[in-house]
Amino acid sequence: MSFQSVFGPLDLDAEVPLAIGGDRHIFQHPHAPSLLVKVMDMRARAVYLESRPLKRWYKQYQRESAYRVYLNELSEYVTTTTRPSGVWQVPMARIVGLAQTSLGLGLMVEKITDADGNIAPTVADLARQGKVDARFFEQLDEFFKDLADAHVVLHDISASNIACGRNADGKLGMYLVDGFGVMPLVPLYAWSKRLNRRRILRKYHLMRQSLQRRISVQAQG
Repeated sequence: MSFQSVFGPLDLDAEVPLAIGGDRHIFQHPHAPSLLVKVMDMRARAVYLESRPLKRWYKQYQRESAYRVYLNELSEYVTTTTRPSGVWQVPMARIVGLAQTSLGLGLMVEKITDADGNIAPTVADLARQGKVDARFFEQLDEFFKDLADAHVVLHDISASNIACGRNADGKLGMYLVDGFGVMPLVPLYAWSKRLNRRRILRKYHLMRQSLQRRISVQAQG
């Protein structure tokens, strides 16, 4: 596989997104089965900023514009995967690099897959399908403990940001695929591992309760 076939330019105009997030579309990499390409949804970003004039004002001075999120994720990935933390392998989908695409600059990431090689379901997907049990929650507890031990800073603790499947090495597990990186102007949780741990576990507790309520309602229905 050539350098250009991996890093672009990649033609995504005729491709259908595998998933759509709040501000990004996620595509299968056209030449690398084990990779996904995330591209910014500029229309969704414009709508978001339209209702937030203060944020729209100061973001106009950011040279990287909408692509600041890539820098946040790259920085967090580098920081947490190179510091000694006691976690043998941080449970995150690996970031490969950047590629030029027909839809703008894309972030290339490892594809977490199901048994058939399709994009893996998220924790939210499995909860909707009634495929979670006590053992699943034990694994989820361990997953968030590992993130806290590795001092991963999360800005969106959501069941939709955790994929359950195999990474490119074939290792089965739970993997963080979105929602990480330092966002605030004062990076308090990046400075303090203790405060970051408390925030992660508090937010996770709320997420866990929400999942359990959903499962309870489904069981009663």
